[in-house]
Amino acid sequence: MAAAMKAQKTGLLELRVTVDRWIRVLATLTEETLTLSPGDVAEEPQKPAPSPGAVNGDPPNLSASPVPETITNVKRTVRVTKQDVGGLGISIKGGKENKMPILISKIFKGLAADQTEALYVGDAILSVNGYDLREATHDEAVQALKKTGKEVILEVKYIKEMSAFFKNSGSPGAALPWDSPPSTPHRGPDAPSAEVKEPCSVPLKMCLVSRKQCPPDTENRYFEVISSNKKISLFLRAKDPAMAQSWYNAILAGTANLVPRVKEEMKSMQPGMEVKHLAWITEQVTHGPERPVLAILTDKDLLLYRSLPDSKDSLSSPTKSHPLITTRLVHSGLGKSFPPLDLELSFGLRSGTKQGVETHVFRVDSAKDLSTWTHLLVEGCHHAAELVQEVTTACSWNGKECTLGVHIDEGFTLFTEEMGMRKSILLQQPFERLRMSSDDGVRMMFLDFGGPEAEIQLDLHCCPKTIVFIIHSFLSAKVKRLGLLA
Repeated sequence: MAAAMKAQKTGLLELRVTVDRWIRVLATLTEETLTLSPGDVAEEPQKPAPSPGAVNGDPPNLSASPVPETITNVKRTVRVTKQDVGGLGISIKGGKENKMPILISKIFKGLAADQTEALYVGDAILSVNGYDLREATHDEAVQALKKTGKEVILEVKYIKEMSAFFKNSGSPGAALPWDSPPSTPHRGPDAPSAEVKEPCSVPLKMCLVSRKQCPPDTENRYFEVISSNKKISLFLRAKDPAMAQSWYNAILAGTANLVPRVKEEMKSMQPGMEVKHLAWITEQVTHGPERPVLAILTDKDLLLYRSLPDSKDSLSSPTKSHPLITTRLVHSGLGKSFPPLDLELSFGLRSGTKQGVETHVFRVDSAKDLSTWTHLLVEGCHHAAELVQEVTTACSWNGKECTLGVHIDEGFTLFTEEMGMRKSILLQQPFERLRMSSDDGVRMMFLDFGGPEAEIQLDLHCCPKTIVFIIHSFLSAKVKRLGLLA
């Protein structure tokens, strides 16, 4: 029988069990797991009765502005200027999945929404910066509000009947059916119930730990831990920022220590796979909720998974695959090409596909992570080009069906084939002669080598972006060879 794992860190934390309720738990961190146990720890005492200045059962740190009768069921437009700390300063409930509008359930005193003196608990948010929320889910609304800039235009309508539902929302057993704890939008079926009677453990192996939560965390005390299979989600609060950061760092370190084991397991499941790097990153989209994905970088591909693959079949079936030779890093850090998204710590990729150019933006949690991904993606593109060496594609030139070959060393060759063998060479040019390349984004590619042929036009019979990106990767790898890239 294996010996019990020695605890590396223990302490009291608070676990969120419903939208308005936390309980104290004893947290124990070992080399393998994070375990939360109720033990003999008393549940957090209920809040005292609200003072006369509070409304709807909310504590005194929430705004209690009276609602004018004249605004009921009337559309209003309110401009909110976000603060550096606390964001908009509201909590929301409802959503399409709950057959409810997106409703302001709390307004935090002194924060941005409260300072407008024009927003009220019970306001339905119809749109944010022109983005319609009337059919939005709770998670979609949360992400739309997060992705706004400093100036936010809200279209709202006060629904008097809805405000009554928020009364005494902090009392035990009164959580609303459409409440969703303000953690990241991927809670699994095994999220902790409102009554924690047995210890709950999350394996550290490739678990996701984040401090990028949705609610206004003005005290910087929240962090979230999600199991690698997305079935267990723990939303936690420490007594102060230092303790929250200490637990966050300790869990991250424990997870990092297990990465070599994960790589070995993947190698045993798929012997030909060489894993260069793997980590959780967050995929951002212009509309809809952001998505945490497990990114695995191999010698040839960037593979994305919704959860940690635990079998050969799941490992060979990523949600998305980006061949490195057709993928280009277009920004790292703060980019100006994607203003709707939170780009403080993000990188952007463009991939050439048969459907055209795809753009993807990913957020990371630290500058170190950003630097690691930036370096490995650029290096990976060059390495993939050296591995592939040559690509060929069918095309037609001057009305003649032929094949275009692009070789990292030998350059461009147009040739005809017979029985799978090269029959005759129609044109051959080295990379050094290429003056310019372009395409129409549909099926035509143009290569200018100068000389008597001038610009040649090739009909690739499909979108040319894949071959265009490969040419760029070959060129970049050749420049790297010369030592002209850091």
